[in-house]
Amino acid sequence: MKYILLFVLLINSIAAKESCYTVQLLSKFASDKNKKILSQTRYDTSCKTMTLGRSLTVRCGCFAKIKEAKSTLPQFLQKYPKAYIATTYAYRFETKKQKKILLQHTESYKSNVLVTQIVPNQVSIKQQTATKIATSSSKKQLIDKKQKLTHKVKKPKVLLKKKKHKKKKHKKKKKVKYVKKQPSYFSYQKYLKKLKNKKGIGSLDYKYRFGAQLSYDKAYIEEAAATYNDRGWRRIRVYHQGSILQEKLFYELEYSFTGQNQYKDNFLGYQDKLDNFDTYYRVKLGNIKIPFSLQRYSSSKNLMFMERALNDAYADGRKLGAELLLGQKFDDQRINLFLSTYSNSIDEKQDNIIEQPGSSMRLTYANKIRKNHLFSCGFGLATQDMKNQKVKFKQSSESAWMPNNYVKATVKNVDSITKNNFEVLYIYDKYSLQAEYSSATLKALKDTYTFDGYYLEGSYFILGNGRTYKFKNSTLSKIKPNKGGALELAFRYSYLNLNDKSEQNGSQTDYNFGVNLYISSEIKLLLNYIIAKPQNSPEYNGRLQILQSRILFAF
Repeated sequence: MKYILLFVLLINSIAAKESCYTVQLLSKFASDKNKKILSQTRYDTSCKTMTLGRSLTVRCGCFAKIKEAKSTLPQFLQKYPKAYIATTYAYRFETKKQKKILLQHTESYKSNVLVTQIVPNQVSIKQQTATKIATSSSKKQLIDKKQKLTHKVKKPKVLLKKKKHKKKKHKKKKKVKYVKKQPSYFSYQKYLKKLKNKKGIGSLDYKYRFGAQLSYDKAYIEEAAATYNDRGWRRIRVYHQGSILQEKLFYELEYSFTGQNQYKDNFLGYQDKLDNFDTYYRVKLGNIKIPFSLQRYSSSKNLMFMERALNDAYADGRKLGAELLLGQKFDDQRINLFLSTYSNSIDEKQDNIIEQPGSSMRLTYANKIRKNHLFSCGFGLATQDMKNQKVKFKQSSESAWMPNNYVKATVKNVDSITKNNFEVLYIYDKYSLQAEYSSATLKALKDTYTFDGYYLEGSYFILGNGRTYKFKNSTLSKIKPNKGGALELAFRYSYLNLNDKSEQNGSQTDYNFGVNLYISSEIKLLLNYIIAKPQNSPEYNGRLQILQSRILFAF
């Protein structure tokens, strides 16, 4: 744990801009109550209240050398015993007002006199001028001068209050506009609001949310020998989320009525910030998603196509275990490190499958160049002890309704398996490009085998603002269309290879054309046309055509 934190801190120091040494007095959680408390407290003129992620910190001075910071630290320790020296960015102090305060601060330390507040200085100037006037003029003139001085001092304070008040009103107007935007067009959203509470209840600040995901598919499949028509519910899921203590302690319960695995995200978590390192951390315990790849870690309702690409055959779903996330943010860039250890899932334990423990890691870097313009890349690694059991890989040509899997592999007596994944994501306004390469190396009794696969997909929005990305979790996020909805055209090329040495199980190439219509943030219509080409398969060599559609309702 110590080395991981030092690694994140090292990356931060390398990528940072000009930095300086400062004295950090205290740090509190970013809330309205704490903002009022900090605004009413008087600090040294060199101090500044900063909002850093989820915390409010008070930092004093910006020194080029650590010796200068150490010389000022004892004076702050008298009132703030927990004060310590930290590094920060110099640009946080580079304002016109702050430059004047810093000049006053350095002059005051030269004369060993600590300036306490700007307002008392103004009062002392009034007293000096008043005494000079008293010696040269009458008492009436002195009273007139005092009234003028007090009027001059109070005037800018009133102006500042008005400006702050206007800013608050402006923020409230934005929120009201956003809330009223969708319900005026979709009446069902009024009822969905009753299923969640974001304001918080009671002293523990309890927040909750109820939701569901409903997907209904219809597919037409054409093979060389036959054609198929199929339809049905692809996903029926319900979930409940909750949090207390300003969302520090949280949980999720999710159950699926379709598919082989019924228990989805069922975990308890805790999140906070390490003030000394300015690092966000999150811990999850329970039935969780294994951090390995972008398309697997992202929710299925936010993906570009109806099903994941062919190389998803190497990724694990949900497992019972623990996950640690460390996130470091600097400017508009973010580095996330996911670490997990796991064993069989809840469903696998119910089926009495032999325990196969494993661990995984996912490291991502994201850079927000500007609004709707970002770049992200990452690397995933997973290892698992298979206990000399069988390992199966198979894919259904990117369709859940495909009756046959023509490209599949079964390797016996596997001791361990190691998986790698590389991911890239680029979003530029209405354009997006995404790619991943995955490989799996199996150490079996007879030999060592390596299989791989990859995909490349892109999209363009004819209507709408484009795809979105959640920096905090390194996942694709929900698309919120405009009043007129959003229309997306997409294409994907994917490849899967299950041939190596004595294991000749075939390979497959897929071409997927997609059209997505986003009616609202909850309703989405998808249409996929897939051309699949299995090659060197023991069962089938040829061409498959799949036309499938989906109506998705998720909230």
